Amino acid sequence: MFHPTARPTPGPLAFMDESESDRKADPDTYLLAVTLVQPRTLEPARATMLSLRAPGQRKLHWHSESLRRRAFLIERIAALDAQHLIVVRDGRPGEASERRRRKCLARMAWELDLRGVTRLVAESREAKQNGRDNKAIAYLRSSGTIGSALRLFHEPGPREPLLWAADSVAGAYVAARTGTPGYFRTVRHAVEVIRITADDG
Repeated sequence: MFHPTARPTPGPLAFMDESESDRKADPDTYLLAVTLVQPRTLEPARATMLSLRAPGQRKLHWHSESLRRRAFLIERIAALDAQHLIVVRDGRPGEASERRRRKCLARMAWELDLRGVTRLVAESREAKQNGRDNKAIAYLRSSGTIGSALRLFHEPGPREPLLWAADSVAGAYVAARTGTPGYFRTVRHAVEVIRITADDG
């Protein structure tokens, strides 16, 4: 089991997106990906991501991009002054996605707290789903799994460009798990992958 670690000074800022892998090729797999940037590099990283939008795009979304565009995007993301963290869970057949998300979020929150992150931004979903995330973080805090500094915020996808980076890293990792490793190889140097299983709880 993991234990909280206090940090006296704020660390990087974190931007989180989710993905479920291919249900046929890689069933029962859920992951959260986070892009981590230091405060001093926040605005340059945002500017880079904004510059990658095609005409008319409100946001980048990996699954909507062509193969050629995916290669282009992941090359640019790999060149950001940023690190990326993926928590991937191999669940049980029939397990609800929200349970998988909660388990991944618990480990992700602990990892971010360990790194001194105080601000975690997740892409906003439905109000009820956002509420579940908030309750999960509150439970981790009250149980002592994480310290008091980490705070979770939800933002609409088009409003926060660094959510697009996390989405693309997640997409590249899923592609690698399902037979197309090239995208992930491009960004692998900047990614840490943490695997958990249903046996972990």
